[in-house]
Amino acid sequence: MPEIIELGEDRADPDPATGPRAPARYLRPVALAVVLLLTGAIGAAAPVTPMLTQVAVLALGDAGEMRVDVVDPLRDLLVVRSDDALSAYEMDDGSLRWRLPHAMGRQRSIVAVPQVPDVLVVTEDFADGGTYVAAVELETGAVRWSTRHDVWVVGAYALESTDFTVPDGETSQATPAPMGLTVRELSTGRVRWVLRGTPFAAADEARLEAWSVSLHGEFTVYDLGSGRALRTGAVAFPPGTPQFATVYGGMLVLSARLPNGENLETRYDTRTLRVIAAPVSPLRFACGDYVCEVGDDGGVRTPLAVLDRDTLTVRYRLPPDVHLIPSAQGAITVRADGSAVLGAPADRLIDLDDGHPLLDLTGWEVQLAFDGSGEALLVRRTPDGVQLARIEDGQVRLLGTLPPVQRCFNTRQRVACVYDGNRLGVWSIAATAS
Repeated sequence: MPEIIELGEDRADPDPATGPRAPARYLRPVALAVVLLLTGAIGAAAPVTPMLTQVAVLALGDAGEMRVDVVDPLRDLLVVRSDDALSAYEMDDGSLRWRLPHAMGRQRSIVAVPQVPDVLVVTEDFADGGTYVAAVELETGAVRWSTRHDVWVVGAYALESTDFTVPDGETSQATPAPMGLTVRELSTGRVRWVLRGTPFAAADEARLEAWSVSLHGEFTVYDLGSGRALRTGAVAFPPGTPQFATVYGGMLVLSARLPNGENLETRYDTRTLRVIAAPVSPLRFACGDYVCEVGDDGGVRTPLAVLDRDTLTVRYRLPPDVHLIPSAQGAITVRADGSAVLGAPADRLIDLDDGHPLLDLTGWEVQLAFDGSGEALLVRRTPDGVQLARIEDGQVRLLGTLPPVQRCFNTRQRVACVYDGNRLGVWSIAATAS
């Protein structure tokens, strides 16, 4: 049986003097073997090898309780948001890589963009309602460019909201003001072109297209990167006063408000311009060597199905309210109706090929490593703290017990957790035979 290393409040190794006493000589060999198994075979002949070793403790604030969502794992860094600065610490040993004082406001959010992995988008709010957005170099913390306007990130582009002046007499209180979006290169801040709404402006993240839509439903579609006009057309708003136009998921959505305050929406396919009655298209995403699908039946979500990648035929379906997390250790089902704090409420390890259950994981919560390794970490609360484990050879292997923690992040060889309200601890995970 793998050892459980109790780290306790001081995270020290267990004292051998307080361990179990050696069994009496007159015990039968079978009984002796059982005792050694239950005690982890502690002794000079088989020393305990810690699976978790604390390598750093960081103070997140000067005093008081801090929110646990001020820490964000990004690549090999832990980015910490405090009242006065943004700081990045090495996940490997907890050392400070860079520190960026806030411009003037209080930080609201940070966004990492897969298409531009070396840049972090930082947004701050001001007391007067204004905003400040900066593109920060993840490696050094240097600010590449910044703006005092709102920014929406779409792929490798930053869409900066701008205000257009509307001549007197061309608008009314019920008419939306024209929108403008300045399209910048996210990496450098260089302006590519300006999308002028008529009055609505929107961008399609899936197809990297920009749309300008009039109050009468006339539209022009542009290439998001170059601003080149691709096509024009016209559709109809629903009855009422036009409120907004937006584009997402291959749909153009037009909204209008009736005199009684009710909002109506009409959805169009962006390629065929046919009306889509309701968003009934199934949601599909990769599940290892297969495709997972979640459908919609009259507003009710259908159970998750695992499909063949080539033919999209259904191999099997999971029970209602059960979802699937593919990991390096196999397919882990989680319960959508369960409650969890440190991860998703784990259900079972299953065979992804046919859905056959392999291991009961009831009572554990699961989270995936953020380094792209797909490593699954199991966590659960105990009277002594929080127990950590991994799945190895189809079994749960205990790694150790940490003090009571509020949030954790893990990579293949490290786990970092917020605990005691304002502390961030980093532990190394020892390599195993598997």
